Amino acid sequence: MTDRQCIPVDAHLSHDRRQLQISATLGTRLGLPCHGAVSTLDLQAAAAAPVVELVHGDTKYLVANRRLPFQGATNFRDAGGRRASNGAIVAWRQHYRSENLAKLTTADWDTIEELGVSLILDLRHPEESDLAPTKAPSNIKVVQIPIVGRLSGFSDATSALLTGKIVSIDDAAMVAMYLDLVSRHRQDLLEAFSLYRDSELPVLVHCTAGKDRTGIVVALWQLSQGVALREVLEDYSLSSLYRTLPRYLALQPDLLAAHVDPRRIHSYITTQRASLLGALDALGIALP
Repeated sequence: MTDRQCIPVDAHLSHDRRQLQISATLGTRLGLPCHGAVSTLDLQAAAAAPVVELVHGDTKYLVANRRLPFQGATNFRDAGGRRASNGAIVAWRQHYRSENLAKLTTADWDTIEELGVSLILDLRHPEESDLAPTKAPSNIKVVQIPIVGRLSGFSDATSALLTGKIVSIDDAAMVAMYLDLVSRHRQDLLEAFSLYRDSELPVLVHCTAGKDRTGIVVALWQLSQGVALREVLEDYSLSSLYRTLPRYLALQPDLLAAHVDPRRIHSYITTQRASLLGALDALGIALP
């Protein structure tokens, strides 16, 4: 069986971690039980990061949950499991991305160790990491590569928002921030990318929200693996799905107290593909 006959499938992991759920359309083809629009694949035992191989005809499906179930992080996910332009599958369970890890529980850290993560790349500047420290086990190496983007003239946009110094952030401001990141931290971004790419053991990269600085580094890695730009942008946009609502709910009381309308900073807590495309272009990445 060739790589071109192998297809990665993003699945949802059930709350009890005993089932993977996929679309009923694919499930029917594979002979799985259907429940409305969803098909379920029972696991032999509860697992946080299962990867299941299913074969139908001359096609092999690698089914896995992209988002990992953590109590203290909503945007911890697998950056692999994508199909490259040559038909090969970028491996699952080797490259991870996340928001900050400060709220991870003991059980969460146990899961990270089970994943085999040996290296964590922290892209936050020291003031960020001091406020929300990473308490990793001693057997996991943490490398800090401080990267700071100025947004509307402020290095700490969240503090500026909560003190009323910024009252609105639009898409154009986010594009400008990404370009500022590249302008001032080109070598840092490339260093993070190289460490992420070259790690022989499972590796995790994160910043504060896991969408901007982390998004650039992961995009560089995925492109280097031959993943199509369309899929790179799709992966980048998942941060809006997993991170935006929790972030909005956490900030809402303080924003209202600062008389900042949360609707006017929607661009800050979501992803804009134009921002990532601008950063990649500024880094000299040839885009189709």
